[in-house]
Amino acid sequence: MAHGFRPLFHLLRPHLGSVALVLGASAAASALALAQPWLAKQLIDEGLIARQMPMIALTCGLILGAAVLGLGVGAFSRWHYLTLSAKVLFALRERVFGHLQRLPPTYFARRATGDILSRIDGDVAEVQRFVVDTVLAAVNAVLVLAGTLAVMAALAPQLLAPAFVLLPLQVLVARRLRPRMERLVRRLRERNGEMSGFLVHSLQSMKLIQAMGGEARDAARFQALNRHYLDDLRRAELFSAVAGGIPGLLNGLAAAAVFLAGGVLVMADAMTVGALVAFTLYLGRAVGPVNTLLGLILAQRRARVSLDRVMEILDAPVAVENPPVPLPLPAAAAGAIRFEAVAFAYDGGGPVFSGLDADIPAGIKIGLVGASGIGKSTLIDLLHRHYDPDHGHILLDGVDLRHLDLAELRRRVAVVAQDSPVVAGTIADNIRLAAPDADDQAVERVAGLAEIGHLGLDTVVGERGATLSGGERQRLAIARALLLDPLVLVLDEAVSAVDLDAGRRIARTIDSLFRHRTRIVISHHPDALAGAGRIIELTPHGLIPQDAEAVA
Repeated sequence: MAHGFRPLFHLLRPHLGSVALVLGASAAASALALAQPWLAKQLIDEGLIARQMPMIALTCGLILGAAVLGLGVGAFSRWHYLTLSAKVLFALRERVFGHLQRLPPTYFARRATGDILSRIDGDVAEVQRFVVDTVLAAVNAVLVLAGTLAVMAALAPQLLAPAFVLLPLQVLVARRLRPRMERLVRRLRERNGEMSGFLVHSLQSMKLIQAMGGEARDAARFQALNRHYLDDLRRAELFSAVAGGIPGLLNGLAAAAVFLAGGVLVMADAMTVGALVAFTLYLGRAVGPVNTLLGLILAQRRARVSLDRVMEILDAPVAVENPPVPLPLPAAAAGAIRFEAVAFAYDGGGPVFSGLDADIPAGIKIGLVGASGIGKSTLIDLLHRHYDPDHGHILLDGVDLRHLDLAELRRRVAVVAQDSPVVAGTIADNIRLAAPDADDQAVERVAGLAEIGHLGLDTVVGERGATLSGGERQRLAIARALLLDPLVLVLDEAVSAVDLDAGRRIARTIDSLFRHRTRIVISHHPDALAGAGRIIELTPHGLIPQDAEAVA
């Protein structure tokens, strides 16, 4: 996959004022630095050799003043550069995260979490550094190099040829090294993603690993990942050192050539000692911009690797889009659902549904049963619009789901799944995910109804709800749905982890609170289906009505 950098440079457009400020400060600092070799020439020729102490004192004072002023201007430039760099980084990272928020569940099911984190963190930062640093470093390097060459030409034009005779060779070497650098960086990024993925998986499964006695096995795998990463890191660093050392060697040869040719001119009284010293100092100043411009060749390769990895996320297709002009639900919306000839298949897979038709009247309790893997959860994902049907329509109170605002739809249709996630924070924080502005009384009420309030609303649940039992996590999810107060409540094995009596009590509470709302209960347990006005079995051939009393 290849992407040009041009589309990413629009990230700099909102910050052109900051870019100009940083460039101006950097140019001022560079000008102060360029003045110092010229002052050194004056110090040698007009002060030391001429034995003029006033001139020595004056030039030393000017050199010191230029250094102090350059320090201040450099600090000013650095401060604003960091601010600019951070804004661009955050904008790019937020763009990637925003796209991830729109991707379907299958995207995350097929990719390691650690690899995604590696791309959001390391790869996005590498792209940001290139986007920002390329503009600033390239412009600054060109300005400094142009100023340096102008002064060098004024001092000794006859020395320009030996000073830069090896420059074409440096360009050729840098271009030849690019492909190898790209391969090494890509492999290093992949190793980093593997390590992050292992850590995420291992930390999330630590209790299971301990129960299975797998600590030694996981430790050995972690050690192997570290060794592989170190091997690739050594190769990349060694190659980088060699790639950086070759230009240094060629610069040293150029400096030797300058001293040799300059020495001849000094011996022939065609050049002063001060001018030769100043010329060599300027040659040293020119090395930085030259190496910067050559280094951009290799930096471009490193950044391209990261850009491709970031763009793999940004290029991932979004399964659903929010309508440009959403339609409102009817004022008398009550939660009636209709499936009209619905067909759906995951990418690269066979059809999950084909020609699915069903009517779910508003305000009744529906039991949805079927064999494991038949597609019950997929049907709920379609109802929650994580995906759109390939053919057909799903309507809520007569409005096609494609025409509803996504946030409004998911507020109106609440889903309590068997593995409903719990976020780090308190029990109250988790309940308020449904309605952040809910007051304490409302949170306490739904916590009591879901039989989770006795734990204390300020109880910290830990990462992924580690301090809660499976039943407590499900009660927490039920409380969250109760606070949402939706038109349709979907319970996907929602009480499977609680004990039988608690499950019955919670089911009665839900039936009481939502007796005028549509309830879809997915369960293999007859107790959870008690009181259902209709039982529907999902089969490969569609939805088949069943006898509710027989199922119960």
